[in-house]
Amino acid sequence: MKSVMNKGILFLLICLVLLPSAVYAHGMFLELEEPGVLRAEYDGGGFSPRTEVTIYDEDGNELDKGLVDEEGKFHFEKSLDLHRAVAEDGMGHRAEYKKGVETKTIPKVPVVIGVFAVVGVIFAIQNKKVKQK
Repeated sequence: MKSVMNKGILFLLICLVLLPSAVYAHGMFLELEEPGVLRAEYDGGGFSPRTEVTIYDEDGNELDKGLVDEEGKFHFEKSLDLHRAVAEDGMGHRAEYKKGVETKTIPKVPVVIGVFAVVGVIFAIQNKKVKQK
């Protein structure tokens, strides 16, 4: 019985260490760094070199399209009338930039607190079951 419980505790501790970064790293965002430069990045940092960025004008016409560079940046002509841009990494992540709309990312602290809370509840339930036996 103790062996099973110890394995369960070990499993939960591993989850506790790994889950916050796994949960947090799932988002992607796209922002205008400066005129003519968009940056695509995952919430946890980093980017995929396969990320393709497409920029559109106000009428939805495609103005430019291409892959990000070795820094996760997409360079385009400053003179283009950028209204909206979409970044897709080919693995299901998609981010959108719209002119005049602030980029929103997932706040890290609530995600980490949430993961700790879930693991704490699991420990409490496990502990209660063991004490009842």
